[in-house]
Amino acid sequence: MGACYSGYLGAWRIRVGHLAFMRRSLYMSSATGTQLAKATRPVLCVDLDGTLIRGNVLWECVLLLLKSQPLALLWIPFWLIKGRAFVKQEVAARIEFHASRLSYRSQVIEFLKEEKRSGRRIALVTAADQKVAFAVSNYLGLFDEVYSSDGRFNLKGSNKASFLARHFQDTGFDYMGDSAADLEVWGKARSAYVVGNEARVRQAAAVSRVAGTVLEPRASFKTICRTWINALRGHHWAKNMLLFLPLALSHKLAVPSVLRTFTGFVLYGLCASGLYILNDLLDLHSDREHPWKKERPFAAGDISIPEGLIASVILLSSALGFGVLLETKFGLVLLGYAALTMLYSLYLKKVALLDVFVLSSFYSFRILAGALISSTPLSQWFLAFSMFFFLSLAMAKRYSELLHASDLVKKGNSGRGYRTGDRELLLCLGVGSSFSAVVIFSLYVHSQDVLALYSSPEFLFLLCPIVLYWLSRTWLMAHRGELREDPVTLAIRDRVSYAVGFVSSLVIAASMIHLNW
Repeated sequence: MGACYSGYLGAWRIRVGHLAFMRRSLYMSSATGTQLAKATRPVLCVDLDGTLIRGNVLWECVLLLLKSQPLALLWIPFWLIKGRAFVKQEVAARIEFHASRLSYRSQVIEFLKEEKRSGRRIALVTAADQKVAFAVSNYLGLFDEVYSSDGRFNLKGSNKASFLARHFQDTGFDYMGDSAADLEVWGKARSAYVVGNEARVRQAAAVSRVAGTVLEPRASFKTICRTWINALRGHHWAKNMLLFLPLALSHKLAVPSVLRTFTGFVLYGLCASGLYILNDLLDLHSDREHPWKKERPFAAGDISIPEGLIASVILLSSALGFGVLLETKFGLVLLGYAALTMLYSLYLKKVALLDVFVLSSFYSFRILAGALISSTPLSQWFLAFSMFFFLSLAMAKRYSELLHASDLVKKGNSGRGYRTGDRELLLCLGVGSSFSAVVIFSLYVHSQDVLALYSSPEFLFLLCPIVLYWLSRTWLMAHRGELREDPVTLAIRDRVSYAVGFVSSLVIAASMIHLNW
């Protein structure tokens, strides 16, 4: 009891205000008997992790700590010596926690509102640290009392069961929970409210009377696979086709080179997927307020944070390890890409303009990796063209995000370093980059590199208006608010992009045929 003194004191203050309100209601109402009946009802105690929210608030806090003070994570093993409650307290003390950015269960919230309207006392009883618990209580405004861990006493499992049995021995209590750790609490409760699956309901029914359930539909194998593919950004693997570009441009399509490049394609995809997961976890709280990013698996709570971290570590370690074994230089490029992506996720994406330059460099990394793994030299003209081409696409992506998430930008929760008025500047810079890329390509057509590879290089001039049309159309879609994803991945589902690709293929084929004019 003494260990939770600070948590109980806060709860007592809330309870005093509630009792004062009850006294005023009793004084103004003639239905005194009804009010007394409500007062003697068992207190409804509600868990936080997995019950009120989808997920675990400690992991949410760890992600915030990773984002703001990554080196502080090294202290966690030492904090564990003093117990889990101490870890929760230390982590919570080092972050800026916003209760509004959690993934709440709407069904549970609506149920609690109904109980609140009926005059029932509701208590938030959680193993989370008191800073987090009171922030949630203040945000929701549903709880009369709050009990939580305080740095010394971890209010979970048997500790929670013993405390609630003693504290509510006069009125008794009902308990709403979701995990196996709650079975001991349900055993002490008058009745159980279960959040979860049918198996958990059966376990609760063995130790208590089940008064209500909030069941989650069991996901099918197909749904699970689709969720993980979305988390891995499977559609973004199309970007890794850039690894084959050096081979295609050099007209070297030997089977050994193609097989090595395909292996590099797979490894690069695994590495990129691991980094996408890490990036989504770091953007978790801002994604939940984004118009469409809130549907991502981690933001929606479809995949837990620990599962995401484990998957990310496995994918990254496998890709980097096998990458070095396949080709040392390729492995080093992959390592450089991973390091730059982590810096981008933690810091660089918050720096206006620098973020789009880094974002465009990720495409160049793929081209460089493909050249190294296939031992194909890259033209300086092509490198210059790709720099401006992908810089334009990166700016289009950022422009679109600013257009659709202007409210997040105004509130400072976009995770980017832009203001709403910066859209016009990005538009000018992006369109300028598009024209620069086409000008460089037109100069490339006159180079000796082209004359050595193409029999009729004059046909390649036709690619200039084709490429410019595609880039201009991309910016038109972004300006109209129709660009809701990365332009490269959008092209995979865009019929016009396929038509542009087909016409470009005809032009390239014509340039390889010797014609006597």
